[in-house]
Amino acid sequence: MSIIDKVKQQFELTFGVQPEFLVRAPGRINLIGEHTDYNKGCVFPAAIDKCMYFGFKPNGSNTCNIVAHDMAASENYNLTSKNDSEKLWARYCFGVLREFENLDIKIMGFDCLFMSEIPIGAGVSSSAALECGFARGIDKITSTDLDKWELVRIGNRAENNHLNIQSGILDQFSSMFGQEGKAMLMDCATQTFEYHNVDLDPYELVLINTNVKHSHLSSGYNDRPSECKEIVRITQTKFPEVEHLSTLSHDQLELIKDTFSDTYYDRASFIIEENKRVDDFRLALASRDFNTLGKLLYASHNGLKNKYEVSCDELDLLVNLSMDQPSIKGARMMGGGFGGCTLNLIHKEGKVDVIRKMMYDYYKTTNIKAEAYYVKIGNGVEVITT
Repeated sequence: MSIIDKVKQQFELTFGVQPEFLVRAPGRINLIGEHTDYNKGCVFPAAIDKCMYFGFKPNGSNTCNIVAHDMAASENYNLTSKNDSEKLWARYCFGVLREFENLDIKIMGFDCLFMSEIPIGAGVSSSAALECGFARGIDKITSTDLDKWELVRIGNRAENNHLNIQSGILDQFSSMFGQEGKAMLMDCATQTFEYHNVDLDPYELVLINTNVKHSHLSSGYNDRPSECKEIVRITQTKFPEVEHLSTLSHDQLELIKDTFSDTYYDRASFIIEENKRVDDFRLALASRDFNTLGKLLYASHNGLKNKYEVSCDELDLLVNLSMDQPSIKGARMMGGGFGGCTLNLIHKEGKVDVIRKMMYDYYKTTNIKAEAYYVKIGNGVEVITT
């Protein structure tokens, strides 16, 4: 039975009727360009073929009934009392609902059930899939017909305003705008982007999950945007034209480096270097220069580990293990950090044995079982008629 059929079946078992429509929302990978989004830099993400699926149907009441089937959990949002929830997944949904209400969009009660193929806490943005898929469903129920960018912003504001996660738009953008076989190079300052074909044959991208999970709410994730804002504030005393960290040049940084702590200098230099790596990656991808692609992945991880300090021992171990495998050109941690997956550029021939060896060595050191995800680049959020 397909997951779409399972959603329909469970929806009817739960609510006694078939859903009126379904929504599919993908997770994402980011080829390179990490933590540059909220610094108004460049990112290079793609949607993947692991998705979250939602069933929706208006219920004619004043209550939104939401069921997270995989967690055997449910929550209700009363449109009059506008109640809160202690469940993290429900807080994402309630945040989206409140952002629709903040736009003076009238919401009527509905039933919703969702289930997912996306691993939670793996750094492939299950939260953005939840936000974007849920937002697209509300958009259809209300017949609002918001454009994709507005839905992206609703999902992002849900995180920023209602969960106090000071993230950028990378994750929601990736889930909403994805196209099969293509990555998206976006300038987060202007929100302009272009699609690029991703043809890596005879290599492919494989994710290896550390199975170490640190929520952005409990990790040091929120410290980084705050640090970057302070770096910009200090920079503007000398260079007032620098509006965001990504507009700071290396030469400018060197001129004022004595005004920064070593930590602030490292944060700033990482962002400058990571933006440059995004452009270099674009060129190497177009020319199918796999050696350069691999070197850029390793350089990105090195910066994330040593300068931006968002890696962890388990991520570093998987990246180090990849270096012992000649068929792996490069690897890096992916996502916000502090756990989740590594992204590996690996030759297709013998990949299963290579990854099995890495996971065995990882387990010997950590006593944690890693998982491998073979992903393809897929389409973004879409409504599925039943």
